[in-house]
Formats: sequence, C-alpha cells, structure tokens
Amino acid sequence: MDADIAPTKSLTLLKILIRALHTMVLQPFLCIALFIFHGCQSEEVDQRFSHPTQTFQTYKYALENSDFDLLGECFNSSQMEGEDRHGFVERWRQKTPAEIKAHLRREIAEERIINERIGYLLFDSSTLGDERASPFFYFLRDSSGWKITSHLDSTFHQELEQAIERGEYKLPDF
Repeated sequence: MDADIAPTKSLTLLKILIRALHTMVLQPFLCIALFIFHGCQSEEVDQRFSHPTQTFQTYKYALENSDFDLLGECFNSSQMEGEDRHGFVERWRQKTPAEIKAHLRREIAEERIINERIGYLLFDSSTLGDERASPFFYFLRDSSGWKITSHLDSTFHQELEQAIERGEYKLPDF
C-alpha cells in the first residue's frame, strides 16, 4: 500500500511545483504585458475627451476661458464641415456674453452611453435658458475620444439606427 501512496504523493508534489513555477513565471509576464498595454492605451485617450461628461466639462472650460481652439477640439469634425477653423473660432468670438453664459448654465440631468460609439447628454430643462435650445448634446466617439456632434450628423444617425436594430437603444415613446 505504501508503494501506491508514494507515486501519488510524488505526482501531487510535481503538480504543485509545476503550478508554482507557472504562476511565478507567467503571472509577472502577464502583469507586465497588461501594464504596457494599459499604459499605451491610456496615452492614446485624451482625458479631456475620455467620456461625454468629461468632453462637456472641457467644452465649458473652453468657453469660460475663451479658448476657442480647445472649444473646436470638443466637436466632431463633421460639425465644422464647410467651415475652416478660423470661421469656427470667429463665430464663437462673436457670441455675446449672454449667449456664452447660457451655454455655461447648462447642467446635466442624464448621461447615456448607447454603445462604444455613440451617446448623449440630456440637460436639465431649467438650465437651458432659451426654450428653443436643444436639451441634448449628442456624442460620437472617434480615435481621439468622445466629441460633440449633431443628431443630423450622418455618421451619428447611422450608428444610432444600427444600435436600434441591435437592441442597444429604444427610441422613447411620445
């Protein structure tokens, strides 16, 4: 009987040794690989545009500081089609302090990320100031982060239609 136990003990000890070596060698390698991957990934994402709410905060910061170049970075490139950067900046510079204040007054009531490509912010209607102002900011995520766009943006519209087809979003009943 002792002869049968010895090989079993040896086999068990061998398995434990293999697992320990596997863990000691593989685990540090995986940790290093994850650190490198995560480090590279975080460098690619500009934290100012890492989330729709963060993009909105960057937008407000740009308005508060009259940083119209930064303001332009908050918008998806389709929002400036047909307009060069200079025209975009001039259009914002011509806004009155009251118009700028109306934009800064907005407060988020709801944030909704529909999927990895599109989302929106719904603003508290009491913070809009103008009843004609849209209560939404729509967002499209590109390689540099979440950017403000329009529901009329063809890419946003297409992504929304696909999200509805996949069941990721349901249009509200009115």
